[in-house]
Amino acid sequence: MASDNAAADKTCAKYLAHYAEPEVLSLTSFPQHLRFVHALVIPAFQESVDFIDRFINSILAEQKCLLIVVLNQPDNELGRQHQQAQIDLAQYIVQQGDLHWQQDSLRLINLARANSRANSAILLVDRYQQSIPPEQGVGLARKIGADLAAKLYLENVIASSWIHSTDADAHLPDNYLTAHLDDNLPCQHGVATCCNFYHYSDEPTVHQANQRYERGLRYYVAGLQYAQSPYAYFTIGSILSFNVLAYCQARGFPKRNAGEDFYLLNKLAKLGKVIYLADVVIKLDARPSQRVPFGTGPAVQSIMQLTEQGQDYQYYHPNIFIELKACLTAFDSLWHYREQPENWLFLLPEKSQQALTDIGLLTFICKQKVAKEAQFNKQLTVWFDSFKTLKFIHALRDLGLENIALEQAIADAPFSSAHQ
Repeated sequence: MASDNAAADKTCAKYLAHYAEPEVLSLTSFPQHLRFVHALVIPAFQESVDFIDRFINSILAEQKCLLIVVLNQPDNELGRQHQQAQIDLAQYIVQQGDLHWQQDSLRLINLARANSRANSAILLVDRYQQSIPPEQGVGLARKIGADLAAKLYLENVIASSWIHSTDADAHLPDNYLTAHLDDNLPCQHGVATCCNFYHYSDEPTVHQANQRYERGLRYYVAGLQYAQSPYAYFTIGSILSFNVLAYCQARGFPKRNAGEDFYLLNKLAKLGKVIYLADVVIKLDARPSQRVPFGTGPAVQSIMQLTEQGQDYQYYHPNIFIELKACLTAFDSLWHYREQPENWLFLLPEKSQQALTDIGLLTFICKQKVAKEAQFNKQLTVWFDSFKTLKFIHALRDLGLENIALEQAIADAPFSSAHQ
């Protein structure tokens, strides 16, 4: 066990030395006598102070949690319009406690003065005065926070091997941190977790649009589970936690303005299981937004516009998941046909044959012709990942299995998404 821990520490140290963000270097003078159990990362841009108040007054603040808040803004006109709001939010955070330590862009605020029961702190990261490149956006902000957490874990400042990633619009339940303690059996067998969730808004039109979007998400994951895809999980940045070793092995969050959660999970799922924690339920504030090019906010905006125009929100045809299931089942025998893959393709429905050809299956097979069966199948699972699965689904859609009204898709599907 000691040798395993040493190897893990070496992997993390290598990642931090070669791939971590520069903010990690500022931790050299971090107070080494401090000890936290948990690390929670929240990027914040265009946010009110509500999420700070919510954390300070929560049970989570009584559980030795270091809340790493990355106050970020894009280096563009939108960012400059909101810089004063970022400055005001930073000042508010500092006023909630005592400044315990400061170095470069980092400030550590002890929260005991704000809540006598709190034994937690906020590590405030200033990425609003040194703005973030717009194309790196929230991905870079999350990476900065998670890299800092990984470094503090390696320095034994943080005890838990789990890094929690969420957003300012998330209302975290009381069991959020304790569900990830090292003695929790499900977490011992996973490299990442996705919590349960629901969206809520007091504004009826926004709430209804979010409900439709959420039903689409649950339908999609249920379809992947029905097809027995190893990549059947939710890709929502605010419900994600991950093991620090796996995070370092995956080389951290990709620095991109959207989809960073999707691509990180895609890498993590190749290292181990993504566990779904049904009993840890996060409430997400439902709100339309255009801060990122795709994701929940823009999707909700689009659904609201469709509703105003009297149009249905359309989603993937359920037959797509039937074809995906047949394809994944047939993968078990693909190695035996590696010399003549066209004979294997002939066993599949016509649309699947074309879709697999379109996304490059034959090129993959050509590169694996000398692989043993076990190695071939492992590489096939790695190749046909969540990104390739999505490309396969889109290829089927373009080949004639066109989107239909979401409610009709749910009604016609041979699987239930009610409990996802």
